[in-house]
Amino acid sequence: MTDKKTTETELSPIDKLLAKAEIYDVLMRYCQGVDRSDPELVKSVYHEDGYDDHGAMFQGPGWEFSKFFTPEDPPRGAGAVHFIGNHYVEFEGTDKAFSEAYFLSLSHSPVDDDTASLFTFAGRYVDRFEKRNGEWKVANRICLHEWNNVQRFPTEPPNSVRDFAAQFVQGQSGPDDVFYHREWLDKTGSRPDAKPSDPPVFQRKVPIR
Repeated sequence: MTDKKTTETELSPIDKLLAKAEIYDVLMRYCQGVDRSDPELVKSVYHEDGYDDHGAMFQGPGWEFSKFFTPEDPPRGAGAVHFIGNHYVEFEGTDKAFSEAYFLSLSHSPVDDDTASLFTFAGRYVDRFEKRNGEWKVANRICLHEWNNVQRFPTEPPNSVRDFAAQFVQGQSGPDDVFYHREWLDKTGSRPDAKPSDPPVFQRKVPIR
């Protein structure tokens, strides 16, 4: 069995690995943009004529889709996280690729003063990526639904997260999130409300697993 020779119309094995890493980075950027409600970050995932098909939710230009992710005023807590799982890529030539990425999104939101809900959505992003001007971006996306689940639960003990959450820096959906203030990582204790001189107060009642 002989190795297939690389031609001008196909990528070398090394170039495929690099391209797949770049495509995966685009997927990560999308998740970051959606979870942080950052429209410019979401917009950067698509080519100018890129298209997004989210079924009945949205069908149209990717740049228009990005406008849905504007931070609320006042900004809410993050409340949503996206995870990318299995990722498969097939290349067609040197500037076109088909990508299938499994995803899981979790959205936590209050229902009323005593109840919250958790929405779990499992699906796949099936994309046609194109490399233009040296950048891989989405040219066409179809978001597929596999399954979803909605849970409601009381926010008081033993299900309460209020006391636990209060001990941590809270994620935000907009520009107040730590992600946009990396200068706080340059100097210890520079984060607003940080108290690095205080002794530790966390009392661990059960082992952290």
